[in-house]
Amino acid sequence: MKYLPAILSTDHADSNATERAYLAIKRQIIELELRPGAHVTKTDLSRLASVGTMPVREALTRLQRDGLVQALPRSGYRILPVTLKGTRDLCAFRQLLETEAAGLAAEHGCPESSLARLEELLGASYELGDRAGVDDFLRANFEFDAIIANCCGNDMLAQSIVRAFDELERVLRITLKSLPFSATAAHQRRAVLEAIRERNPAAARAAMSARTRTSQEHIIGALLSSDSITGASIQVS
Repeated sequence: MKYLPAILSTDHADSNATERAYLAIKRQIIELELRPGAHVTKTDLSRLASVGTMPVREALTRLQRDGLVQALPRSGYRILPVTLKGTRDLCAFRQLLETEAAGLAAEHGCPESSLARLEELLGASYELGDRAGVDDFLRANFEFDAIIANCCGNDMLAQSIVRAFDELERVLRITLKSLPFSATAAHQRRAVLEAIRERNPAAARAAMSARTRTSQEHIIGALLSSDSITGASIQVS
């Protein structure tokens, strides 16, 4: 595929020090090894990424643009927390982009090899508490969506979708700890595939819109029921 989400990109041996630092720190944030809200320093991150502080400083500039870290005056950096508003915005953005990409993929048509791979990926599932199973499911889930994005025929749209997957992955790693595998979501993914296979753009858009809307409902529901939300103090203005 031309555009790959970070979870599917593993070969960084030829990258320069700044790129290696950026990718290493970003994966630690996405995989929750660096917890949302945690305070870190350039020294901490240099040790984590096994590079000097200069590449880490440059990597942190990029991570700030990604909306994953915040510089703190004279006290290092903070890993930005996951918020309800940010998650709602992210899910709405994803729905808009992926709905259009599915319609375009159905209009242009996907190669038979891509359709076959999409069919294989529909078999992915996980059990609550099985971290390896969740990892495999996430890889399959994002590969499914990335194949469709890459088949849409619009490079800017495909890039935008794939870039959104990194923050979405972090949210999903939080919510899938309490969300059981959804058979409904699996059926909706199949509906997307069938509409693309049948070259039906309207049906593909409708199926992807329904699928991403259900995903948003599950994600927001899981966040609302989390201890960090239910135990939060009520602010009085």
